[in-house]
Amino acid sequence: MAQSDLPPPPPKSKVYYAIDGSALSEGNRANPRTVQRMVDSLICNLAQKPTVAQAWAKYVTPSDVVGIKVSASGQATSGTHPEVVDAIARGLIESGVPARNIIVWDRNIDDLLAAGFRKDNPLYILQGIDPQNGYDQDAQVSAPVLGKLIWGDSQFGKRDGSRISDRLSNGDQLSSRSFFAKVLSKSVTKVINVPAMTDSFMTGINGGIVNMTVFNLDNWRRFGQASMDGGSYLAEVYADELVKDKVALTMMDALVIQYAGGPMPNPNFAVNNFTIFASTDVIAIDATAVRLIDELRKGSKLPSIKPACAWIESGAQLGLGQFSETRTELLRVGVEALR
Repeated sequence: MAQSDLPPPPPKSKVYYAIDGSALSEGNRANPRTVQRMVDSLICNLAQKPTVAQAWAKYVTPSDVVGIKVSASGQATSGTHPEVVDAIARGLIESGVPARNIIVWDRNIDDLLAAGFRKDNPLYILQGIDPQNGYDQDAQVSAPVLGKLIWGDSQFGKRDGSRISDRLSNGDQLSSRSFFAKVLSKSVTKVINVPAMTDSFMTGINGGIVNMTVFNLDNWRRFGQASMDGGSYLAEVYADELVKDKVALTMMDALVIQYAGGPMPNPNFAVNNFTIFASTDVIAIDATAVRLIDELRKGSKLPSIKPACAWIESGAQLGLGQFSETRTELLRVGVEALR
């Protein structure tokens, strides 16, 4: 085949970012007004619409139940900032989505509260995942790697009739099945994915793919172990229609970057970055996070996290996005947007 007959390469993935030194105030609290302007500008540029209402309306409708999936494991140190979520929720409401149809969630309600989220916030409904009743037994993920079930996994202790679970001599229960959280499988129709930019000892980074997979499954520890071996399981789980078809966009909170010790909070490795990213390409935004975190790790003479992030390239091979830096266009936006 002649070179001229080859199909043209896909267009570069666009990752927009807003950066403002006033986004964090004293005590490293996010500045609500600055963050609102940053989020508004990002969504208008991402959607290529002149107003916030029109921009959000490109991705959701007033009849949608919109989930905002946050990353609260870093708590107030390096988790998703509530001010970023408030800004998103206000934009959704402006586009016609009622507050009663906006759900903000993560696995652990205690982490959400420690990160600063409030149950009485009038902009959304806040919820964690009930370890006993919060997983959908009809929404299953199977992968050829076993995980040890512990309390909090929906099948823990249920041995009768199971062909997959196994009892070891020490009494451990193994399973190659995981179940999606009901909030994802049954409650929400669209998702705004809002991870925080942190590393993870389990999966390399705790980014967009991980935020929508590991933290929405029971028996999740096996996927972290698999990814360290370069497996593609995380990307395969994200490719499930329950995830991929519901995620409208990823907006990554990088006001603070934690480059080691994650996903739990560790202020010794957290630096102010004053930035928020947005893209419809979750692979491109995760690959950008890997490059930024690795730069900080290099400065502290820590090893690269790239070997633990082989699932990002696997995701590109599955058609989830583009991971190559040469195929990603980073676009800075201003902080003003029309309303």
